[in-house]
Amino acid sequence: MIADPTRPLSADQARRNRRVIVAIAVVFVITSVAVFVWGLTVTQAARGKARDTDAALRTVAWAVLCYATANDGAFPVRDEQVSLLDAQAGPPAGGQWPSTRESALGGLAPMATRDAVAAIGITWGSGPDVAPNLNTNGKSSTRGTVDTVNGWIAEYARARARGDAAPVPATK
Repeated sequence: MIADPTRPLSADQARRNRRVIVAIAVVFVITSVAVFVWGLTVTQAARGKARDTDAALRTVAWAVLCYATANDGAFPVRDEQVSLLDAQAGPPAGGQWPSTRESALGGLAPMATRDAVAAIGITWGSGPDVAPNLNTNGKSSTRGTVDTVNGWIAEYARARARGDAAPVPATK
């Protein structure tokens, strides 16, 4: 039976109610802090993975541009063609693409090209005249990096088609 709401609580009942309220509040605070810490950990890990994916995308895009420059505008058509590529002189300066490896990486840590190729997805063109398309392979990325690096390659291909981008490597 429900107690009469007009009757005041006894001292014992009031203490018990306070303990229940304090216990609920403590559980709420502990749960809130735990969820916050867990969320922060997950977010930081996701950001780290996104930085790694971005570095891989930028590394491969740079390697594709280097390969095309060294091969008179012909794009690679297999992983092996860029996986073993050493950091060569880059594409000619003045285009809508980076002219140095440092600018291509955009402040991210350098990555071995072989590891970068393995970390992302690449759709190779049907021939050396077709630009490859880079993707994240389902991994997280940040701030439009996929569009940026594919834009570099596409712009390089357009400039080559117009005859603007001579196959003269930029100096280091």
